[in-house]
Amino acid sequence: MRWLALLLALALGAPATAEQPIRVEAVGFGTLTSTADRDAARRRAVADALLAAALAGGAEVSGHTATNRGIVTSDVAVVRTVGRILEHQILAEDLSGSVWRVRISAVVGEGTGPLCPIRTLIVTAYAPEVQVDPHAPEWSGELAGTIARRLVEGLARHPAVSLARVTDRDMPRRSRAGDAFDYQVLTQGTLRLPGNGHGFTPVIRLRRIAGPKLELDLELRLAASDGTVAVQRFVRRIRLPAPSLLGGLAVLAQPQREAMAAALLDGADRALAELLDREGCEPVSARLAAAGGLLEVPVGRANGLTPGSLAFTSDRLGSTRILEVADLRSASARLRPLDPTVGIAQLAGRRVQFVETGR
Repeated sequence: MRWLALLLALALGAPATAEQPIRVEAVGFGTLTSTADRDAARRRAVADALLAAALAGGAEVSGHTATNRGIVTSDVAVVRTVGRILEHQILAEDLSGSVWRVRISAVVGEGTGPLCPIRTLIVTAYAPEVQVDPHAPEWSGELAGTIARRLVEGLARHPAVSLARVTDRDMPRRSRAGDAFDYQVLTQGTLRLPGNGHGFTPVIRLRRIAGPKLELDLELRLAASDGTVAVQRFVRRIRLPAPSLLGGLAVLAQPQREAMAAALLDGADRALAELLDREGCEPVSARLAAAGGLLEVPVGRANGLTPGSLAFTSDRLGSTRILEVADLRSASARLRPLDPTVGIAQLAGRRVQFVETGR
């Protein structure tokens, strides 16, 4: 049945590309193992259809053959999907005897795109890293502060962002080794990222160049709690204002500083949106940890998960496992494998990605 679903999906469309997502239909099946297995079997059928749809977007196939004294002992083909489910809906579902049959329509493509469902990014805005060229005007430090404030305002407006806090403290290092000796941590508490959060740190570089002009070299950094960092670069130059009778500090005393910040940041909102769109388009993912007979992840309802979310994980041999939500909280979830024969120890430590099944 699994291969029937795959063939149906492949027959309905050519492989997708990042520039040209395709819509496919796929059918998945799930068999009840007991009377209490009804909902889990339906989710297995949905998962089966989603895998078939993803394969319709393309696949990488590799092979491994083992021999012993010239005799083939194993011949394994490993298939990994290239396509990503950007959008899907359930067209029909029915339970016949002990078998669920679910038909879905899905948009399959690669990477991000306008069809990508935006998830919630829980963001802490940390102190900016400011680098001012010694030849830049003496008011450049204050200008950098204005730029940082405008960036945080843009961060808060983005639909993918839930701004948890804004702080003038630096983003903590990942290791907790020095926390016991850190005066600021001991007196003010830690601002370490939660397991379901991201940290935003802009790097603002200002320097004077020939013209005379002022150059803003902006590096927008969005760090996940697992240490991965997404970066977006933005560079802009504007002409420096003419000399003033008030001297070198003139911009500090005039609304011109706000105008200069706006001029330097013209277009930076698109760069920030591109960074947040890209990260918001990534599926919710986390690493599994064993917890009381289940598997726990540090992401939950606040990140967009629902009781109908499914988690997918695969090992280096291409073996795919699917897990369902057993307990959902705001910042965490507990999962169990859909296949009851899969042990918790087999999956602990693996990274999972979530797909929403609709219920």
